[in-house]
Amino acid sequence: MRDLGSHTKDLVSAVLSYEFDGGEIDAWAIDLVRGGEFAQWRDALTDSGLFTDTAVEVIGSAWRRDPELLVDALLDGADEVSRRRLKTMRRPSLLPVHIPADRIVGFG
Repeated sequence: MRDLGSHTKDLVSAVLSYEFDGGEIDAWAIDLVRGGEFAQWRDALTDSGLFTDTAVEVIGSAWRRDPELLVDALLDGADEVSRRRLKTMRRPSLLPVHIPADRIVGFG
C-alpha cells in the first residue's frame, strides 16, 4: 500500500493472506476487487482486531482510490505464476456477465 506506509501494508497483507491460507486465489475475487467490491476484505481487517475503525476507513479510502492496492495485498503471498497471472488485467469479454434472475427465461 504505497500511500499507507510499509507497516500498515505488512499488517494488511498478513491478515488477507490468512484469508487465503491453503487455498488458491480466485480470479473472480480479484475481478470483483477491480470493480470496487471490497467489503468482505474490509470486514476481514475489522474482524482481525488489529486496526482501529479510523485505520480501516483510511485503508478503505485508499482501496477506493486505487483497487490495485488491495489486489497487491491479496497477491502478496501468492506464488510467482499466480501473481503474474492475476496481476494482468483480464479482457472485459472474458469476465462474467451479471444477468438479473428475473430476466432469465425459465428461472424460478
